[in-house]
Amino acid sequence: MSKNKFERFNWLIGQWEGIQGAGIYHEEWKNVSESELKGKAYMIKKGEIVNVEILNIHLDETGIFYTADVSHNPTPVSFKLTNLSDNSFIFENPEHDFPQKISYENKDNQFLFATVEAVKNGKIKKIEYNLKRIA
Repeated sequence: MSKNKFERFNWLIGQWEGIQGAGIYHEEWKNVSESELKGKAYMIKKGEIVNVEILNIHLDETGIFYTADVSHNPTPVSFKLTNLSDNSFIFENPEHDFPQKISYENKDNQFLFATVEAVKNGKIKKIEYNLKRIA
């Protein structure tokens, strides 16, 4: 896979924030190499940071992966890239309970729409994040 393809993720670099339920969801990404982005996501509720996730998008010899390290999973969970365009991408892991699909979409380089979803017992469970670039 070419480095040029990985550069399509560069719009994600920066800080994003949006209201999510009773808190503020924050996601930040930085470029660490030509084939890796590191990210961090968390909720701010009542002035406290909760639900911290360590995120990573990286290229290896088998493809591009989105890995999330969250406290309620014993080990980090990886999702494989299944769709990539200049303004959006989708990662999937059908074996995982929730989510099984992670989608990101860039709007005008100022807004980020992210969706995490899974099918459980024939029903789709979906959480949507509407974030605005803050840095």
